[in-house]
Amino acid sequence: MSSMIERVNNVQDRGSAPVPKRRRIEEDSDGQGSQNGFSNGSSGMLSEYVKQKQQKGQAAPSSASQTVDLTGGDDDDEVVEIKDPRDQEVCFGMIGGASVNCHTVPSPKPGSRTLTPGSWPQVKVVLRRLAEDRSSTIEVYDHTRKIIGKLDSRTSHGLAPLLDARLLGLRTDVMIGIRRRLPEEEAGKPISKSYPLQLMVYGRFKFAKTVGLHLEKAHLNLLSPTRVDKGVMVFNPLAKENRAVSAPRVYSQPAPPPVARTEEEIRSDVLSVFDSLQETDSLPEREPGSSIVTPLLKHQKQALHFMLEREDPSKMVDELWQQRTDAYGQVCYYNVITNQQSRQPPAKAQGGILADMMGLGKTLSVLSLVAATVPESQQWMSLDPVQRTPPETERKQHPNQFAPPKPDSLALTRVKRNSKATLLICPLSTVTNWEEQIKQHVQPNTLSYHIYHGPHRIKDAERLAQYDLVITTYGSVSSELSARFSNKRGPHPLEDIGWFRVVLDEAHMIREQSTLQFKAICRLQANRRWAVTGTPVQNKLEDLAALLAFLRIQPFDDRSRFNQYIIAPFKLCDENVVPKLRILVDTITLRRMKDKINLPNRRDQTIRLQFSPEERRMYDAFEKDAQVRVNVLTGQRERMVGGRTYIHILQAILRLRLFCSGGKDLMNDDDLRLLEGMSSDAPIDIDSDGEEQNPALAENQAYDMFNLMKDTNGDNCIACNQKLGPKEGADIESERQEDIIGHMTPCFHLICTSCIKDLGAICPCGLPTENGLVPLRLSRAGQEHDAHAEGRGGSKASKALKDWGGPNTKVRYLVEQLKKWRDMSEANPEEPPYKSVVFSQWTTNLDLITMALEAEGIIWTRLDGKMTRTARTRAMDRFREDPAVQVILVSITAGGLGLNLTAGNSVYIMEPLFNPAAEAQAIDRVHRLGQKREVDCVRLLMAGSFEEKMRELQDKKTKLASLSMDRQKGEGGGFLSKSEAAKQRLMDLRSLFK
Repeated sequence: MSSMIERVNNVQDRGSAPVPKRRRIEEDSDGQGSQNGFSNGSSGMLSEYVKQKQQKGQAAPSSASQTVDLTGGDDDDEVVEIKDPRDQEVCFGMIGGASVNCHTVPSPKPGSRTLTPGSWPQVKVVLRRLAEDRSSTIEVYDHTRKIIGKLDSRTSHGLAPLLDARLLGLRTDVMIGIRRRLPEEEAGKPISKSYPLQLMVYGRFKFAKTVGLHLEKAHLNLLSPTRVDKGVMVFNPLAKENRAVSAPRVYSQPAPPPVARTEEEIRSDVLSVFDSLQETDSLPEREPGSSIVTPLLKHQKQALHFMLEREDPSKMVDELWQQRTDAYGQVCYYNVITNQQSRQPPAKAQGGILADMMGLGKTLSVLSLVAATVPESQQWMSLDPVQRTPPETERKQHPNQFAPPKPDSLALTRVKRNSKATLLICPLSTVTNWEEQIKQHVQPNTLSYHIYHGPHRIKDAERLAQYDLVITTYGSVSSELSARFSNKRGPHPLEDIGWFRVVLDEAHMIREQSTLQFKAICRLQANRRWAVTGTPVQNKLEDLAALLAFLRIQPFDDRSRFNQYIIAPFKLCDENVVPKLRILVDTITLRRMKDKINLPNRRDQTIRLQFSPEERRMYDAFEKDAQVRVNVLTGQRERMVGGRTYIHILQAILRLRLFCSGGKDLMNDDDLRLLEGMSSDAPIDIDSDGEEQNPALAENQAYDMFNLMKDTNGDNCIACNQKLGPKEGADIESERQEDIIGHMTPCFHLICTSCIKDLGAICPCGLPTENGLVPLRLSRAGQEHDAHAEGRGGSKASKALKDWGGPNTKVRYLVEQLKKWRDMSEANPEEPPYKSVVFSQWTTNLDLITMALEAEGIIWTRLDGKMTRTARTRAMDRFREDPAVQVILVSITAGGLGLNLTAGNSVYIMEPLFNPAAEAQAIDRVHRLGQKREVDCVRLLMAGSFEEKMRELQDKKTKLASLSMDRQKGEGGGFLSKSEAAKQRLMDLRSLFK
């Protein structure tokens, strides 16, 4: 292979010629060209040292280093300059995905630095090829000159021929990054682990094309290098458009990055940035206008000041850009995060992120902002609309850029007129709350508003533009864009208007940038933009990128730039990315914690209830069935991973959860038949599940099973192991089908939209699919999740009404507590009545609770995801205003967003969830600004049951209850294979039964 490369490039063996010695002479060791990939950082906000470096680089741009040939060893020898610049050594980049398979723990050099006691320092290693070795094996040595392992086969296969072709002059610079020190690891001791490598490749510029073509054929990618020798230029031969650039960072000695972070640690770091923003106590306060009748608290007056300052370009302090004078005496603008310079002043984004924690009164702050800017909004309406310039249809990718180019953007519409209105976009469940807040806080007839939702909404842009506030939903904005590109007749006023301001309530709803919802929101034209959310980062760092794109914070509104300067440094452990992110977030964000206001105390308690003897007998039978299934499957029968048997395990878990929550009345006929004839010695036959029969799959059953998989982090495609969800880069032709996120086979396997086209008549598990696939829609999956037990054998609500045998233990306890609250209300008629909020995951369980309440004469109302906006409003009004209504029953999914339930003073969580954040969010709807009483929060568990195991999972934040990730990671930090990931999920399930 090596000789072939030499022949192709007309390279002859000149071993007899003396090899010249070389040294490099740098004109300016501090010279700096354009900064790309990872740029110089700082240990503080941005150190003066780095700033001075950057200024020097502007004043004296670096030139390519001159290479000279020293024909002798003495200083007086003649110096002969090599004139061919193609012989200059360059860095081709870093090979992506390289790793070393170690049989010995690598030994760091003595004196190597480490940041924490629980981590290893960086380890410099050397790659070596054995002489006359016809295989592609590349051995790896540490500083002890001992072999510690071998380069992974994929990288070795592509790199070995290049190393063998010695006349190419390739060399490598390789590091094992900082990693956690595991208990069993001791330098020089045997081990079997794989560690990722930072593998830089150097060579002569004239061979760049050859090296690039060979690596491309070997399916190896060159990424931007994380370090480069001083004075060496970077030239990536695999970049579509290339030019030599200065090294992104110069090291005299490699400086170790921080300990490699997991996805969860990255999220924790980002949240810590938000939770430790600059001190806000010293912020000035701004009084609201006369149209706001409710006195603002101090933190709300400060929020009003912050938002007004962010909307005024003359007062806006933009810490992201600094004005400087370049070497030619011209004014330029310098970005402190990317180190980019621009002759044009950056566009000032009017707006930002209001990220106060839930319950701090963000709604009133936004209403105060709308009222305070009425004159400016009227001035904006009088201006001619500005047509936004369409983005480039093809974005060129920089050679050192990590992310692929952005997909083609959707064509923009022509704005017909400006409006003085603030367009407020919120979830459907919060529309009622906004209406209530307007009535409560705003002087009547001072701010006009319109609810743009439902069949009676105003579709005339001229009329709509006259309102001060237009409230609509995320679904309405998405459906309007979908209708436009489905060639449905309009009008489509949301895009035809140049809004004075767009405000996103619960702004994290747009966090998935590939969705139609995100694209529809970002297309809206507005003078000012605000993202309002108590959870700016929910699952991953990319959530913040979506908000920056909506706000148009340049250059980070470009997703590839955000990946390049924020996400990639996080993943590669750049020690300066957190302070840089802090600058970015500090500039545009206001966030305060709950300690900023004096809320009444909240008392949390967990009540463990005992089963009755009959309930215990039934529960033990169901638990035995579930335990045997898990133990059999996680034993020797790996062929059954996934599919029907996996689903039967999930069904068994659901059966246990339902029984704990609602008793036998939540069991369907199949569940009850399981008890017939079951004794302590009756065998459970896993094979009786009928997997080979492969019957047709009912749609309700498919959604039921899909939501079970989501609950247990098992919603992966059987073909590619990716999570089901909207795919990246969906173009407009696929927007109408975007709601479909995957399909379920009759054998209960999931197939994503990317793999479905390659699916034949046989599922990857080997079973036929002739009985049809059930498409899974994102919109319906969310609705079904509100009550995903309801598809399990018909309408259990009607069955329960007919066969109800009375409340189970948990509901009996709830009823007794509610009766005590009723007695307290009657004993204190001079005080407002005591009211309670009951949360449950299943609406069928709420049905059973209503029957128990009616039997005791307790007056109730209800809120769930199936109710219309009008019905929700009526239920909320009754709970807040009717003193006879003692309790409101709320489904978790319907009550988690934007509701104000401060009329209640006690909260009951009927069952634990796999996601504890959903519980916390629901509770915050009661314990928030406006609450006048102490709040009692009671979580109900059945002692000695599956619920206690779930509670342990919540407390330990284990994988089963953790945030979903696109790919799961193994203990060594590497990604798990499909079979390993499936096995890991099953082991997680098995741990629940130990």
